[in-house]
Amino acid sequence: MAPAVPPRHGGFARDTLVLTGGLGLAQALALGVMPLWSRLYSPADFAAWGLWMSVVAVVSMLLLLRYDTCIVIARSDAEARALLRLCLRLSLGGGALLALMTWALPAAWPAALGLQALGPWLPLAVVGGGLAAAFASLAAWANRQRRYPRITGARVALAGAAALAGSGFGWAGVAGGLLLAQLAGAGVGLLVLGRERGSGEGVAAAARHHAQAPRYLWPSAMLDAITQQLPMVLAVLWFSAGDAGQFSLAWRVTAVPVLMLAGAAGTVFYQRFAALMATAPDSTAATRLLWTTWRTFALMGLLPTLLLLLWGEPLFGWLFGPTWRPAGALAAVLMPMLWAMLVSSPTSGALIVLGLQKWSPAFGLAMLVYRPAALWLGAQQGSLARGLMLWAVCEIVAIVFYNALLLRRLKSA
Repeated sequence: MAPAVPPRHGGFARDTLVLTGGLGLAQALALGVMPLWSRLYSPADFAAWGLWMSVVAVVSMLLLLRYDTCIVIARSDAEARALLRLCLRLSLGGGALLALMTWALPAAWPAALGLQALGPWLPLAVVGGGLAAAFASLAAWANRQRRYPRITGARVALAGAAALAGSGFGWAGVAGGLLLAQLAGAGVGLLVLGRERGSGEGVAAAARHHAQAPRYLWPSAMLDAITQQLPMVLAVLWFSAGDAGQFSLAWRVTAVPVLMLAGAAGTVFYQRFAALMATAPDSTAATRLLWTTWRTFALMGLLPTLLLLLWGEPLFGWLFGPTWRPAGALAAVLMPMLWAMLVSSPTSGALIVLGLQKWSPAFGLAMLVYRPAALWLGAQQGSLARGLMLWAVCEIVAIVFYNALLLRRLKSA
């Protein structure tokens, strides 16, 4: 039987460079069109786009049941292929079914969830969530095989296709151009990445063996996905469409690159950390890897954080037009939290490797409380910026506790 994780520990810097370099190019494409998009589309369009991306994030998490995280740590390649097949069925088949159900919902239901700004685009947003889930599944398989150039190429293709489509739709005045561009990008990304179809054999057995994923990881991950998207939804519900659009641009320009960079590094970290803690655990080396990763990303994010803290508003006004200066002020508020996320998120997979899944629901429930509570307090004061500031403080405190838990477990290992 093949080992769950290939016993190769070298090349961490090289593999991280491949992923982060490709991710940097993808983000350069995505951010490069923002000055054009900010002049082709209105704040209301950006608010709808923010809601679209929130639906995609929640739906993709809902469909996968976190079985995608088990592909890397499966006992054999055969089991990993079975898990891949399971994830693709959940993503594509489940996504299509959920989109049909969403299309049949009474109009009052999406409005009650704060999604009325999407209007008739909501079922297509659900389809986008299914495509995102399939992409995540195939990326997990490529990570197991250490095919990082393929992951990189798919991300660049996705970003490039979305950038071209969004620009073209904007110039042509196509309704929902920003939203349709996301579907175009997801489709192209899957075409580049989707070369492994998995095996239909052993799907049920693999699902049973990794039942801890839907049992422990999925509930907390769903809570995290929902609460992470709540600020965008609540910005639409509790503040004006203009404020929500400003927040959408600020989040897109600052948070999305940070989280994607952290995710790319986390892909490599997860594989390396799992290898170090496999058959003969090396807690000393694992702790060293943890601290090295934290230091690296702390230094990487320091300069952008200071830059936006000091000059966020004028920078946004210069890049995106005077209409978007408030987005720069919101970006400055978000940056301390995003810096902490950049440091911590790449190592979040350590919680799974160290068998600390039981703590995930506690963190998820805490986020479910403090994220909307912070925005509600901001709404009572009529200030989205104050709500975001409260959210940032709570998030940083949670991150500190989370990482202290990891260090404590490694010390006792």
